[in-house]
Amino acid sequence: MMHESELRRILGADLEPSEIIDAKVEEAYRMIRNASAGKGGTKTPNKLNIIKKISVGIGSVAAVFALMVTFCVMNPVLASGIPVLGGIFSRIADIFSFGQLPKEDTVVLYQEGGDASKDEEASGEEGVRDTTVYQKTSGDITITLTEQYATNQAVYIGVNVKNAQAFPEMALFTDGTQSLSLKTVEQYSFRSDTIQSLRLIEGKFVDAQTFEGILRIDYSEINKDERKYIQAYEEAIAAGEELLLTSENYAQYVDEYEIPQTFTMKLDISSIVGDLAQPLPFPSEGQKSEEELENMSDEEWQAYMKTLPQESFDYPNKYENWWQEGNWTYDLTITQKDSASRVIEVNQTNEAGIGVRSIELSAVEMTLNTTEGEDIITVALDANGNKIESSGYSSSALAIAGHDISRVYIYICDYDAYMNEIKGYGIPGNDLGRSFQEVLEERALFKTVVETGA
Repeated sequence: MMHESELRRILGADLEPSEIIDAKVEEAYRMIRNASAGKGGTKTPNKLNIIKKISVGIGSVAAVFALMVTFCVMNPVLASGIPVLGGIFSRIADIFSFGQLPKEDTVVLYQEGGDASKDEEASGEEGVRDTTVYQKTSGDITITLTEQYATNQAVYIGVNVKNAQAFPEMALFTDGTQSLSLKTVEQYSFRSDTIQSLRLIEGKFVDAQTFEGILRIDYSEINKDERKYIQAYEEAIAAGEELLLTSENYAQYVDEYEIPQTFTMKLDISSIVGDLAQPLPFPSEGQKSEEELENMSDEEWQAYMKTLPQESFDYPNKYENWWQEGNWTYDLTITQKDSASRVIEVNQTNEAGIGVRSIELSAVEMTLNTTEGEDIITVALDANGNKIESSGYSSSALAIAGHDISRVYIYICDYDAYMNEIKGYGIPGNDLGRSFQEVLEERALFKTVVETGA
């Protein structure tokens, strides 16, 4: 299955014409239309499950297409004073997926007044910060990188976006967050090629002209080199053949890099995009209500999607988005500093090969590394039997703030069975007569308990 990070990169990239790029873009759009693209082929699920499939399979990228996010109109609140740069991690901790990031491991990049970390290359005389390093302006938009924090799973960067003009009304999601997206080209010291991506900044608008948020880059999005597969795919196409990437040939065509303890990153931003609070209706043969869409058959749904203009599938587009193009470039040195970071080897599978390889832990998140399998979903409960929710970034990156993770219960379920028959037991306040954990114990394809010692 195409992972959300790959989809994010594909949708955000501005690439040269290529048959493999065209194929991958078409695969991305097919995921949007049909909700799932499996290794070795595709399938068309029931239309009523499309939004649910997208929400788990591609996470925050689905917000780009406004297929499963409920919007609320928000009039930006005018602040009584000018926001102070720096301290973003603390100011949005209450709405950020991973909560408060450890202050003791945070590296300050930029603060007004020059009180920042002592980075000789980034600082001028007497420790005063060179503002051109982490604060860049292009057109009306100034983007400032204020702080960073790195674990064994991801790097987090505080981002302040200042618009000389007022932003339009932007979408407010049901969890209280807002977001902006960045189209980027990224160069890392541990690999020779560049990565083109669409990066999400999770945060909030603090006034009509200012957005604050956190950019999270998961290492699983930057540690894979797919160039051998791209070359082989293009050769197959030229020969009139097709080459699909499967779990069997993955190692042959994809190289994985080990993320070093310290590495450098060049971040080149070419555009910044926001989701409008009041999207314009797409022109089509006939606008449909939410009820009409829900009642469509699969055939009717697919026919309706074909009536939408091609522009409605572009990102950004004038119906759903505000955006500003420009050039903002930064050079960063990233060092993993989280003392709580570690990996717990599990290496357990069932007879079908479904199971868990390892658990990666940090002070703020837990990643479950499972064996490959199609149409499955992984659920984790803490020591008290409470579900550990996935973040808005990835279904496998779990936010552990507020959880007792000394013991973790892990369940792998059939996807359709979980979404249609099991998930409801995990909704707080449900009146179904059985506990979520009891049903998982009974219905899981694979289950295990891991003592983490945390």
